[in-house]
Amino acid sequence: MLSLLCLILGLAFLSGINLYLATFLLSLSLRQGWIHPDLAPALAPLAHPALLGTALLLFLIEFILDKIPWFDSLWDALHTLVRPVGATALALIILDGAPLSPYATPWIAAAAFLVALAAHLTKSGIRLLLNASPEPFTNSLASLAEDAAVATLLLWLLRAPVTGAAACFALLLATWYFLPRLLRLIFANLLLLWKKYFGTAPAPFKATPPAVLAPGEASQLAALFGPSSSPAWAVPCLSGSSQGLPGLLPHRCGTLLAPQDHPGSLCFLFRHRFRPRSLRISLAGAQLRQENTFLSANLIIQRPEDRLLLTFRFPLPASDLLAALLRDLQARLGRDLPPAPRLQQPPP
Repeated sequence: MLSLLCLILGLAFLSGINLYLATFLLSLSLRQGWIHPDLAPALAPLAHPALLGTALLLFLIEFILDKIPWFDSLWDALHTLVRPVGATALALIILDGAPLSPYATPWIAAAAFLVALAAHLTKSGIRLLLNASPEPFTNSLASLAEDAAVATLLLWLLRAPVTGAAACFALLLATWYFLPRLLRLIFANLLLLWKKYFGTAPAPFKATPPAVLAPGEASQLAALFGPSSSPAWAVPCLSGSSQGLPGLLPHRCGTLLAPQDHPGSLCFLFRHRFRPRSLRISLAGAQLRQENTFLSANLIIQRPEDRLLLTFRFPLPASDLLAALLRDLQARLGRDLPPAPRLQQPPP
């Protein structure tokens, strides 16, 4: 029974990555006798030729689509429920006829659903990150690595269920460690993707104080710069990867503002664990520049002396707004600027 439970949960994890390959290899292993003899009776219904052929056909379709950037993310989105439900169905088939309490079967099936969902969300998130990169080869390499991992771990599960499940659970623990960070990054990229294709350009920038802030944001600004401080401008953005500024968390929606009476500073307001957070950013000696990527226009703040490197991401329709903000920041710092070049939008 321990081997059977380990097999069910390990199979659920692999189904969340590639349901059709896991089902095909399981059915093929049963027909070829590559499985532990003690487990063969419980898995016998999965050796049906119709299941083998259907799983093979769907795997071949997925094998092709999984190598095409953005089509793989669309395929993953369509399988958000298919893979967990498929893993649950496999668990119920295996549990049919097993000497278990009738109350245990729903709990094991629910555990299989959650394990498969966790694996699927992590796979989908990693693919979404790879799709944001400009080159297309990482998608194919990631897909091949996933197929090889599923095949290796499944054969391990079938021959030694307990140790094979231990390897899957180790990957699952790593999944749960990275999943919250991945979910925040997925949300940020999806938001920027939506803004890129369906968003509208913001109003032209006007450096006319004071900017309008929410009551909570005004109190945060006062706590950093004093009660008489007012913002010259305030714009919504996302925090990106950063180093050198403790407390700045990546992939957070917030407000970047410039205080009127502190031209050498910026302030970023965001929420962490439902609590407001505010950070003061000193621009003394920092280099400011703009980078346009596939999903966003980025404000880069870099100071080599203390290894400060901050990134703030703006939707692409706001790239002209970011260029105007950058010119205003340089003027506030007293730096001479060449004429602003015409910005080129990255190709879709």
